[in-house]
Amino acid sequence: MFSTPVRRTASRWWSLAAVGVATVLLTPPGLAQAAPTATANPATSAVAGPADGFASVAALGQAGTTGGAGGPTVTATTAAQLLDYIARPGPYVIQVSGTINLPAGSNDGMHDVASDKTIIGLGATATLAGGGLNIGVPVDDDVTTPPANAVHNIIIRNLHLTGASDDLINVQMFSHHIWIDHNEFSNGDDGAVDIKRGSDYVTVSWNHFHDHDKTLLLGHDEDAGPQDTGRLRVTYHHNFFDRSDQRNPRVRFSALAHVYNNYYYDNSYGVASTYDAAVLMENNYFYSVNNPGRVDFSGDLGRIVARGNILVACNHPIEIRGTVPDPRGYYPYQLTPAADIPTTVPAGAGVGKVSSTLAGASPSAVPANQPDGFASVAALGQNGTTGGAGGPVVTATNAADFLDYIDTIGPMVIQVSGVIRISSKQGVRPHKTIIGVGNAEITGGGLDFYRSYNVIVRNINFTEAEDDAINVGQNSHHIWIDHNRFAGAIDGSVDIVRGADYVTVSWNHFDHADKSMLIGHSDGAASTDVGHLKVSIHHNFFDHSRQRHPRVRFGEPVHVYNNYFLGNALYGVASTENAGVLVEGNYFRDVPYPLHSASGYADSGPGRAVQRGNVFVNSGQPETGGTVTEPRTYYPYQLDPAADVPALVTAGAGVGRLT
Repeated sequence: MFSTPVRRTASRWWSLAAVGVATVLLTPPGLAQAAPTATANPATSAVAGPADGFASVAALGQAGTTGGAGGPTVTATTAAQLLDYIARPGPYVIQVSGTINLPAGSNDGMHDVASDKTIIGLGATATLAGGGLNIGVPVDDDVTTPPANAVHNIIIRNLHLTGASDDLINVQMFSHHIWIDHNEFSNGDDGAVDIKRGSDYVTVSWNHFHDHDKTLLLGHDEDAGPQDTGRLRVTYHHNFFDRSDQRNPRVRFSALAHVYNNYYYDNSYGVASTYDAAVLMENNYFYSVNNPGRVDFSGDLGRIVARGNILVACNHPIEIRGTVPDPRGYYPYQLTPAADIPTTVPAGAGVGKVSSTLAGASPSAVPANQPDGFASVAALGQNGTTGGAGGPVVTATNAADFLDYIDTIGPMVIQVSGVIRISSKQGVRPHKTIIGVGNAEITGGGLDFYRSYNVIVRNINFTEAEDDAINVGQNSHHIWIDHNRFAGAIDGSVDIVRGADYVTVSWNHFDHADKSMLIGHSDGAASTDVGHLKVSIHHNFFDHSRQRHPRVRFGEPVHVYNNYFLGNALYGVASTENAGVLVEGNYFRDVPYPLHSASGYADSGPGRAVQRGNVFVNSGQPETGGTVTEPRTYYPYQLDPAADVPALVTAGAGVGRLT
């Protein structure tokens, strides 16, 4: 091996760029080759297992990582049961059902897990709150080789770990063969997943990290070289670092940290390699990350080799230095194309992806090719919503072409490819289908429907609109907004106002939006809105969006069903000014005010709301009042069980689901 001075990879780092190509050494030495593209959908193939990456390697007397396979299967619904099962000797498959609040105890709420365990959540709502899992024997700095009783062979999957007063998961003291997969991590006081003190052969895959500061620490201290050097071999792949501020991961001494196919979204920094750690970063996607990769961080320099990464809106390129071992000296792997990561990873990472629920999922989880709900109703001279069917198919790759196409008279199917940057709100004429190809994005501005009708908008990332992302107004009707993602709009993500009618908003991902959806723009708009604003809102993922899911004035019926409301800080749904809203079969989690109605909201007068068949977890009580027109007087529909909604919606909503 050899070392070279620190340098930053030459790249157009302020725009879309593949970054970092450098020499990689095999173990034994040899030139590494570029990995082949995956031939299967990685989000699908990852669900079944088994462990991959370093957790799959035969070493230290362990033939890969099998967890509790071969042992009894038990179900824990209380903290007492869980702590009993995880401490037992021998293999166990421990199913976690519901929310378990872990006690603080005498060890900052950290609870020891014995060897040969699989801990797996049932459904999409299994949660460990208030404490963390400790994998490892007690700390002893004088021990510098793996002890005979080192904890090993642990699998942790499909759990939401949150609110710990220390780490959410801590792996220490030469623990090995650990697989941490398809979990959600949030709001821990220290690390989300810390791996340290000689631990080895670990894979961290397909997890969703959000609302957390210090995400992943690999090597805890600059004085830990005697325990860590030659160890700390960890694979990090297909994780969603969703505004997780730092340590994604921060690495010291590692013999090899393989960081590939992860999605970094709005982080202070991505990866930091120090104290001669060896890090290979490949085919990751960085969006709005100040420092994607650093070797000059704190303490002695580390090593980074980078290849095939994409950086968008980042302030610095990846720093590279030296050479690192090739992971193929340990295990085979296939890379997902970096350009696909923003679609593949949010679709596949986190909880609800390994549940057997999805194997027999409702047909509604399969993307429909025609609208349902109010957009399907024959009314106002329109027989449902067909968009640009029958017109020419064109492809827009730049703003000029796109604006020309949406302003064309007559039916047209407009395929959007790549990133289209526009400003303000741009008008869309009737009889249009606007559909994204691959990871299509419309950024900076939005779409405006003014007396327009029969328009379909699907499979588009709408980002950073300077006003609304989509505004449906001025008597527009028969609009279908389906399988899109909305993030960063200054005002509304989707506003439906001024007498608009017969609209369906389905299977969209509202990603940390503020004002998600307004139906009826003003308390003084009764003259235009009463008798209109009939809207179906179903199977959307309101993912830590703050408010307006929707906020409704005057409209009836507004049908809100089978949506997943997660962490909505202000409220879920508000019915005001005598609007009639039916809220049914939804799943509310961590929503303090799921439904306002009889008391009004803000300065708006009371509305009417009926709720039925919803699930409320760690959420407030819904406020209801009055009666609402049944949607079945307009169209037929089938409800998915509310308990299945988190799994169905997180798997099906947003971009990248259409074929």
